[in-house]
Amino acid sequence: MHKNYPLRHLIRFCSISLLAVLLSACDTASNSAGETTAETAVDSTPDTAVATTAEAAEKTIDEQVNGLWMYTGLITKDGTEMPLTGPFLFKDGVFMQQAIFNDGDFEQAGSMAHAGPFRAEPATGSVHLIAAQTISTDPAGSEQLSFRANTEHDVTVTREGNDLTLIFGMGTSTVQTFEYVGPGEGDLYALENGSLAFVDGYFILVEGDADSVTTGYGTYTKNGEDLSLQVIRWAEADASGARNARDVTIEAQFDGKNLTLADGRSFQVK
Repeated sequence: MHKNYPLRHLIRFCSISLLAVLLSACDTASNSAGETTAETAVDSTPDTAVATTAEAAEKTIDEQVNGLWMYTGLITKDGTEMPLTGPFLFKDGVFMQQAIFNDGDFEQAGSMAHAGPFRAEPATGSVHLIAAQTISTDPAGSEQLSFRANTEHDVTVTREGNDLTLIFGMGTSTVQTFEYVGPGEGDLYALENGSLAFVDGYFILVEGDADSVTTGYGTYTKNGEDLSLQVIRWAEADASGARNARDVTIEAQFDGKNLTLADGRSFQVK
């Protein structure tokens, strides 16, 4: 028994040493894992937070503008008030606008219309508009039809309840005010030269190029492919001149591919 003592002592010593090594290795692995997790959290959390904040800000701006609005006023950069009648629609990344000014003789009044894509700019609290169609008509002017393609506008956004204010030129130019009508529920179509919408019980048409334009809005009724457009405001122009209409009914047909007016004019969906 005495002879085996050194051997037992050696075995005990080796066991204790091995246990110490294993515990040390576990501590090292645990610390490394903890440091890696912490580093990952430190590295990933800021980027995730920034992305989430940006997405939330963009969603907030979209929520502020999305829907159908009607004009309540327009003030130019120099402070001139220009009353007008017409809609402004933000829907599915597309905007549409059409209006005729209420400044005297209706038949001689000027109009404007725009349509194209838009995007929210959270960093500046604005929206960026790209007007594929920028249209103005002036029956009393020397240039009765003006058309430009792909004009860009940066517009600040302020919404208070059902009131919306858009200020062009990033808050330095024209002030346009609106009243909320509805969420823009309905259908939006891209035309070969413009856009067509049937939303919240209204139709909006913005169509044209440098040779001719047709724009308008109002309510409508539909029976199959037959449409009855109850026009609130309508403006069109071509080489023969510019013309306005209001409070009239235009019969039309729409099969999802073409909007065809009673006079034969047809506007094709892309």
